[in-house]
Amino acid sequence: MRRALARLSASRQNWKEVNHEVLAELRKAEFVALDLELTGLHLKNERFIGVERCYSAHREGAKTFLPVQVGLCAARRDFSKGGPESCHWVLSPVSLYVFPREAAEHHFSVSTATMVFLEQNGFNFNEWVRHGLGWLRPGEEEEKRRAVQQRIDEISRLKRSAEKSTAESPEPTVPLEIPEGADRAVVDACRDQVREWLLSPAKTPLEIPMENAFQRLLMHTIIAQEFPQVYSHSSRREGERFLCVYKSQAEVYEEQLRTLQLEMEAIDEEVGVRSLTDEITRSQKPLVGHNCFYDFLHLYQSFYADLPEGISDFKAAWLQLFPQTLDTKFLAEAHELLAGLQPPANLKGLCNFMLQAAKSEASPGPLPLTFEINNLGGADYQLPSGGAEEESDSSHEAGYDALMTSLVLIHQMSHILGKKRVPWSQLDFGPLRKRTADDARRSLTEMLPLSVNRIRLVKAQPNVINLSGRDEADMSRHFMMSGYPPSWKKWDLMKVWSPLWVGLSYIDDSSCWVIARNEADALSLQKIYKMIEEPSFQLQSYEEYKANAADTATPALNPSS
Repeated sequence: MRRALARLSASRQNWKEVNHEVLAELRKAEFVALDLELTGLHLKNERFIGVERCYSAHREGAKTFLPVQVGLCAARRDFSKGGPESCHWVLSPVSLYVFPREAAEHHFSVSTATMVFLEQNGFNFNEWVRHGLGWLRPGEEEEKRRAVQQRIDEISRLKRSAEKSTAESPEPTVPLEIPEGADRAVVDACRDQVREWLLSPAKTPLEIPMENAFQRLLMHTIIAQEFPQVYSHSSRREGERFLCVYKSQAEVYEEQLRTLQLEMEAIDEEVGVRSLTDEITRSQKPLVGHNCFYDFLHLYQSFYADLPEGISDFKAAWLQLFPQTLDTKFLAEAHELLAGLQPPANLKGLCNFMLQAAKSEASPGPLPLTFEINNLGGADYQLPSGGAEEESDSSHEAGYDALMTSLVLIHQMSHILGKKRVPWSQLDFGPLRKRTADDARRSLTEMLPLSVNRIRLVKAQPNVINLSGRDEADMSRHFMMSGYPPSWKKWDLMKVWSPLWVGLSYIDDSSCWVIARNEADALSLQKIYKMIEEPSFQLQSYEEYKANAADTATPALNPSS
């Protein structure tokens, strides 16, 4: 087995530097591809009848398991490069280990099979735990900022009062007697430093390094008694503790305000990985995945909020964050110009297939494409060759999978645009907007009206969820096709129903759901079945399947299993 090359390009060790690079590319991107690696997928691996039931089961999985690696790939066109008809794309992939680092206990489950799978694909568990990036949800961030801001407001009020106060300082009291020993030596040295500082013209505070907490407390008492005209405060910078002495109380408050401001800036860093997805939300960039329903649920649950109980509430919350999403798996299976190519279902297979198809198809075929990789954070990503055997296989490394997802979508759009004879310059990846009469550009939603926000569901009927509209609860266009030879491939199944175009959702080697595009096609499909003499398979409407399943309670196909 070839081991994957894990190309981690961002961690706690270089987050400050890499974060700025990634954010800059996300701001320039036209779309962003996402991939997550997880500690597990399902609490119970089963089939689902109904989108609501499918969501409910996967919601429990997203609340139980955890993302361990986030991959993003920012994709943008560079019209200054390439030929007059070609399109040059710049792809900027990044991969991040993520590990919960908030102070509260965080419990999650792992699947042993998933852990073995990750290890076999180059996942570094030591790096994950030691240097994985933490994050804050928006609610957690708001709570922390509110607490710090309340302290800032209170200190600011005290500072203003201190600046107005003209009260005289009390008289010094008798020096505190300290027993002989290490503490007395420290105290005597500090007394001398304070006296010397008071006699000097220095206007800056006196800072005395002092790690011992008891000695700092002792000095606060001594300074208050013996030097009542000054004020002391403990401070910490870059892990080192100081006893700070000021000539006015306002200066003490000023130092406290500086410390609180640093705390506020530290919260920016604690937001962590979510700052990247927030940038996608802020700029309303299309978010692209492959077979990405799990990824989307985990993204929301981990980085934003607990998933709502109902699917409609999740859709509304999701669209507030990511109003444009695409699933390259659904696009490959459902778009009429792509499904006929009979592409593989898995990401690596689909990527290689689309790369090869771009080289071999005759005109009118895909529009010419060129690519370059913009490596961030010292990473070393390379474009896949599209061959069956590559020198290294980096599949299932989140950044590389996001890179492949970007390539797949670009080649899919190149194929669609080529067939429709629409140049790349007319495709606008921005939000849907009102076009003027002389504007020839077309949005993603206009180019892919039946694909935007449609996400493929696994082992579910219906096998797609519409994040921006009503799901098709009507199963009248779904037919159970069973008993056909296990050797039949997708093309063999599609030929049976020619000239109709149908969707397929596999159950096992000899059964699948056949989904007609509309009611007219559903009637035609039944007519075709009746016209076949001695068919080598059985076809049932959904109602017939449901009735038979209730009678026989076949475990493999029973909707309640």
